[in-house]
Amino acid sequence: MKKLFWVLTLFIVLNITTAYFFLFTATGNGFVADMAETNLNKKSLAEFKINEFVLTTDSINLKVTIDSNSIIEVVGAIGIFPMSADLKYNLDIEDLSKLQKFTKDKLNGPLKVSGTVKGDKTLMIVDGISDIFGSNTTYSVRLSDFEPETISYLIKGAKIDKLLYTVNQPIYAKGLVDIQGDITGAKPENLAGKITTKIYNGSVNTLVVNEKHATKLKQALNFKGDIITDLKPYQLVSNAKIYTSMANVFVDKAIVNIKDNSINSDYKVAIADLQKLYDVTQTKMKGTIELDGTILKNKDLTVTGTSDIFNGKLDFKLFNDDFTANVNNIKVKSLTDMLYYPEVFNSNANAKVTYNLVSAEGIVDANLINGHFLPNKFSGILNQFAKFDLTKEVYESVDLDSKINKNIIKSTVKMKSKLTEITVPSSSLDTTKRTIDAIIEAKIKAIEVGAVVSGSLDNPSVKVDTSKLLKGAAIESIKSKIMDKTGSGSTKDIVKSLKGLFN
Repeated sequence: MKKLFWVLTLFIVLNITTAYFFLFTATGNGFVADMAETNLNKKSLAEFKINEFVLTTDSINLKVTIDSNSIIEVVGAIGIFPMSADLKYNLDIEDLSKLQKFTKDKLNGPLKVSGTVKGDKTLMIVDGISDIFGSNTTYSVRLSDFEPETISYLIKGAKIDKLLYTVNQPIYAKGLVDIQGDITGAKPENLAGKITTKIYNGSVNTLVVNEKHATKLKQALNFKGDIITDLKPYQLVSNAKIYTSMANVFVDKAIVNIKDNSINSDYKVAIADLQKLYDVTQTKMKGTIELDGTILKNKDLTVTGTSDIFNGKLDFKLFNDDFTANVNNIKVKSLTDMLYYPEVFNSNANAKVTYNLVSAEGIVDANLINGHFLPNKFSGILNQFAKFDLTKEVYESVDLDSKINKNIIKSTVKMKSKLTEITVPSSSLDTTKRTIDAIIEAKIKAIEVGAVVSGSLDNPSVKVDTSKLLKGAAIESIKSKIMDKTGSGSTKDIVKSLKGLFN
């Protein structure tokens, strides 16, 4: 037993002596520096050089250069028993991409960080300044038992373009960001504090966005915003106000769960001028709209929304890529006016919409109630040749079925009033080119009328088969006069004979 005691004692002494030799002697420091330098340069993008490495029981002096233009320095007093530090550090990295082996994701550009480390195991404070993302940044971290207890920082004037460049992303936008963080509980289970973010002088780089995402942005798109985030155990709870030259977005309460990375948020979108959405939608619109809804993101994405629109109601749901909507009691005239479409018909309308965002295909089933035609080219021609005012007819129910395939909407229409029956067996609308190609088949009293509508939506061409219209109108006129003269008893035979004259 005594022999075992001396063997263990000798083993411990030898290990301590070896550790002391490598850690706290000049020879050992040199050996460690050479070994570390070799490992750092192995398969590395940059050349590391340890210029100074002096470690004693009460101090450290470390200076590392990277490609001769970047420096990492740590100098000051340290304590081993108990562990303590009074250090100054300085990182001046010229090109972060040289450190990709260590950062895993590629980073770009320079980074300067300097500050002090003071304290012991009970309380250690790390203070510093930085120019990260072209900003003026200060920070302070309090550690207890070498774990973060509180974190405070102030980032002033961080440049959005430099941020994107640093994280190796295209320069989608420019602008400035101020962030102030006061984190009083740094552990997820005790998370507490507040982060305030201010975005200003923001502008979207339309050339880059168009190139990367095949969009057609032309108008300048500016933005600014304020975000206040309260930190709670496992949660980030934010209130946001984002203002852009297209639309404004307001979030009263967005909850991000850092445990499962889920998001649960309300939102409100206010668009004061729909014309400003043209670059995004490639569809001419006018007017205003407001949407209120919720966003839920976990394994799936679910977005719901509602809006009082066109004197009616819109409710929709987006589940991943599948969009569905119910439209209730909207005014058709208000809808066509908003879309700059010709005002041909007015009624209340209900509709169900299904649409897939990936395939850009969908279906619209609509029912129009108590509708009537507005004065238009087609009704004018009927009035001129048949002496019939189509605008006075009331259509209690109109069925509209549409199929959407990207920018093409193909529709059929069936409608019936007391004196007319109108169908559109084929209609094709190109929302990009703003053109229409439609066939209309109508029966007015006993008169059959055919028409073709084509060309630009802003001024479509309406061609009516006037031969049938004139023939039918003449027969109806003669029939009316015969009825006046002879009564109904002999009308059938006479009208039948008259029809033969037109065949």
